[in-house]
Order: sequence, then structure tokens, then C-alpha cells
Amino acid sequence: MDSARRGSSDGRRAGASLGLSERVRAASLAWLLSALLSWAILSGTCAYGAKSVVLPFADLHRKVAALGTRPRNLWTYGEFTAWGPVREGVFAAGFPRLVSYTVLQKLAPFSVLPTEPIVQIAICETKFPIAGLREGRRFEISREAPAEVLEMLQGNGFYARIRLLGVPRPLWKSDSKEARAASTAKNRGEVSPAEEADRERRGESHRGKAEAVSAGPPMLLHFADIARVWTQRGTRPARTWVYGRFFVDTDAQNGLFIAHEAGLPTRRVVEGLLASAAIFPFGERFDTAIFSSHLPGFRPKRKAVIEIEKEHPALVREIVPAGGLLVRLDLEEEPEVESSGGGHGARDFFSPVVRLFSP
Repeated sequence: MDSARRGSSDGRRAGASLGLSERVRAASLAWLLSALLSWAILSGTCAYGAKSVVLPFADLHRKVAALGTRPRNLWTYGEFTAWGPVREGVFAAGFPRLVSYTVLQKLAPFSVLPTEPIVQIAICETKFPIAGLREGRRFEISREAPAEVLEMLQGNGFYARIRLLGVPRPLWKSDSKEARAASTAKNRGEVSPAEEADRERRGESHRGKAEAVSAGPPMLLHFADIARVWTQRGTRPARTWVYGRFFVDTDAQNGLFIAHEAGLPTRRVVEGLLASAAIFPFGERFDTAIFSSHLPGFRPKRKAVIEIEKEHPALVREIVPAGGLLVRLDLEEEPEVESSGGGHGARDFFSPVVRLFSP
């Protein structure tokens, strides 16, 4: 009887051991399947999830604090008004359509509502031409083919850099003369006058000029004269540097911040009060500097003033027209930073006059 009991006990232990082994194998198999499924999902997310966060352009300025100045996997869409044609793979467009093509954008620091920035500009990168695009023409980036958001900066206005992955839908009506010329050229297999004009603006028919510019001498000038660079050297000038004093509009985040020439807003107000610039008759534009810096520890705060000296200038990377000029600058050396409320107000206010009469 004892032998029978021991046999029965050993049998139960063997059965329990076998059941435990099967449960371990089952659990291991389940874990393996779960791991494979998770890997497949993550792989699909990496491959196809880039468009998982798609927001209308009108909502982007509210997301800067949460998503940062250089968001990842963020896409956008909306209707825009072009500030000009594509030049060297880039152009600027305004949003929303009702105020994007008005004088309000040139008065950005004085026309911002408490909750909604009036000035909202998209700096658009594209690798393909957009036939017929020119200043004042509206186009649409659809939700089904959104643009990738590369950068977002919120100051007195909102600026976003986006990359188009497809040709946007034109919302303008072609002139009858333009349409007839395009139809005639198409029938003959020729390039239409409008397309030829766009190509000329993009610089595609001026490669020799571009090569001459790239081989040209270095240029150093004050930021107030940046329009001369754009006229002479194009959207992406080579070997060009600027200096000057700048009022910082945004806190620096991820090496990006917006600034404008110090003293300019005050002069613009005085110009308006004195009936079209009795003091400053040369009519300054409101140009915006978008700084990119990888200098460790350099994080200027909003309302600070930075001085970029002539001996240590900033490199000009890109110039895009949008009412005024949007100028991308790279800081190669750390400039001097003055806190808000410095004692150089009069100096900044009269700096254009000083430069005008300087040798």
C-alpha cells in the first residue's frame, strides 16, 4: 500500500511538473508573439507614422510650447497666399488668406491680438517648380497630402518652416491671355511664357550667374542693407556676412530665435506720427532675422539686445521676401548680450542717420 501511495504521489509530481513546463512554454511563446507583434507595429509606425500628427496650420502656433521649435513627425495643411514665386527651392506664404496679403504683416509688432497672431508666415521648401505661382496668388496644401513641419517660432508673429512633398493645388484663376499662351505653347511642345518667367525667377536659366555669384568675393555689410544682398546675390548668397544690433523677439530654444534690428519698431512709430517718415525718408522695411546657433550655453532671452560686431559677423544662409525680408543667419561666434532696458535707446534710434553720414 505504501508503494502504491508513493507511486501515486510521484505521478502527481510528474504531472504537475509537466503542466508547469507546458505553462512556461506557452508563456514564452506568448511573449515571443507579443514581441514580434510589437516590433511589427513599431516598424509600421516608423515607416508610416510620420503623418500620424496632422494639424491645420491655424492651430500650429498654439502647439509651439508643447511640441518645441523643431517638432518631429508633425504635418500641416491649409490655404495660403504666396509672397512670391519659388526661388532656389524656397518661397514664403502668408496665412490666413484674408490678411496674409495686406500691409498688416509689415506692422507685425503693432498688430498682434492677445490670443491670435495676425502675422502667420510659412517658409516653404520645395524640390519642384510651381507653375504660375507669384505674389498674391492663393494655393492649398491638402490634408491628404500635407506638408512636413520642420521649425516653429512664435514671437510677435508666427513663423513655420515647412517642406512640401507634393505640388499644392492652385486656387487662382489664370488670366485669359496667360491661358491662351500656355495652351499655344503646349500644342507646340514649347514652354509657356509664364513657365519661362517662373524659371527665370528660380534661377534655372541663370546658372552661369549663380556660378559667378558663388565664386564672387566675400561681402560684409550692415543688416539694414540686406536687401542689396538679395538683389545682387539671390536667395541663398555665398560668402556673405552681416553685423548690427538686434532686439530679440523670442526666447532661444534648440538654437533658434527671432530678432529684428534694434530701434526699428520705435522709428516705425515715429515715421507714422510724422507723416511718412519726416526723419527717416529712406523708408526702412521691417526685416526679420531668424537666428540659428549651436553655440553651447548661448540662450538669449526675449527683449534682450545682442550686438554682432563687424569683426565677428553672422553668416547669411537664406533671404526670402515676405513683405519685409526673412533672413536666416548662422552665429559662428557668441555675440555680446545686453539685458532688457539697456542705455542705448537713443543710439539705436538714430543709428540709420549715423550710418547714412558715415564714411
